[in-house]
Amino acid sequence: MAEYAKDLIRQSIEDIKLQRLDAKRQDIETYLNFYTGTSIFQYIKPFFDAIPFQEVPVYEMNITKKFINKMSKIYTLGAVRNSNKKYNDYTSKKDVTFKHIERMTRLLGTIATQVTYKNDKFHYDPIYFFIPHFDPADPFNPIAISYPLAMPVEDPTYGVGDESFAYIDDEYYIEYDSNGNIQKEELHNLGKLPVVFTHREHQVDSFFVEGASDIINCNTHVNITLTEMQLGLRYQMFGQPFATGVPEAEMTARGGSDMIISLPEGANFGIASPGGNLQSVIEAIKFQIELVAQSNHMYVQFAQDGGETPSGIALQIKDLESFEDYKDDIELWRQYEKDFYEIEQLVGGAAGIKLPNKFGIDFIEPEYPKSEAEKIQRDDWDLRHGQITLAEIMVRNNKDVTIEEAERKVQENLEKNINQFENNIGEESEIIDDRD
Repeated sequence: MAEYAKDLIRQSIEDIKLQRLDAKRQDIETYLNFYTGTSIFQYIKPFFDAIPFQEVPVYEMNITKKFINKMSKIYTLGAVRNSNKKYNDYTSKKDVTFKHIERMTRLLGTIATQVTYKNDKFHYDPIYFFIPHFDPADPFNPIAISYPLAMPVEDPTYGVGDESFAYIDDEYYIEYDSNGNIQKEELHNLGKLPVVFTHREHQVDSFFVEGASDIINCNTHVNITLTEMQLGLRYQMFGQPFATGVPEAEMTARGGSDMIISLPEGANFGIASPGGNLQSVIEAIKFQIELVAQSNHMYVQFAQDGGETPSGIALQIKDLESFEDYKDDIELWRQYEKDFYEIEQLVGGAAGIKLPNKFGIDFIEPEYPKSEAEKIQRDDWDLRHGQITLAEIMVRNNKDVTIEEAERKVQENLEKNINQFENNIGEESEIIDDRD
């Protein structure tokens, strides 16, 4: 084959890949904007002409964040990691960060998280858009990634320039500009890519997993329909003036209620209101939201639906499919936690920190609402059968107290209560003796 033909084929493949990556980056920006509620109007405005927006603004309702947060249950109450006390100090903010990482994984489908160690803490930096580089023998586990660096655009002293990028593999971390000029190069020499990839679900036929496209699509449709409804409300309230028998040259622009319109003899003037049932539009919007909720094993309840507050058992039955998904996701994220721990051992070792090889994790499961009587019965049963201690109950009710502090406090309280009880018994005995 001629050399120029090889070059053309190579160039065409690179162009296709670049187009796909560009589309991927645009999708990620769209998803993030919907989640944060940033400039949602830019995705709704193209479906309308410019004239209607002189009447009403674009409706920017955000159901994406509500749905994604509701679906992300793994780190709702955090997790207990069994390593050592120092590790808990190094990772004191891990649950907060991982709550965000789980939500972004739900939203985008696949994200990368770089693990670093600085200021006596492990840090976890999520990377939303990145280009993976693979060994041809393994298309599901990247050996390196490159990604655009975040620019401090909110800083008024920052001068706008070319976008910068980063590259990281099992040995090097490199920063470079859009022309490929290296700006920074560090040899971390960990022997492994210090990045963990989290996926919304198991990969099928591609490294990347599809994100919450159905929720974004529903959010778009809902905002389009709500914008149309607002336009309909405006025209139904004020109507559209019309006139017959008036030459076009003498037609006047739409005027307000304080203006008098002079019509020639034989002309007619009227106000037409468009038809349409607004209640039907509202029901259609609710149907779209409920449909996408059901497809993600969730249910929604609107404020006007009313009804009694369901019990914990009723909620469990109603939320059964979501609970089954939660159990499946626990096993997936348990493996991710182990992957993170392996990277933490490498990164910590480079900083002179030796972490034990043994690692375990217990995710704190969210509980359905219970009555006070049910809570007391459960705690009594657990205490009698050695399933829990008074100190653990105190820690459960107050997250700011350590188990050691709780044990001391419980012991102090018990001693005070016993002394108070004995004093009360003594006082009652004295009263009885006096009466005798």
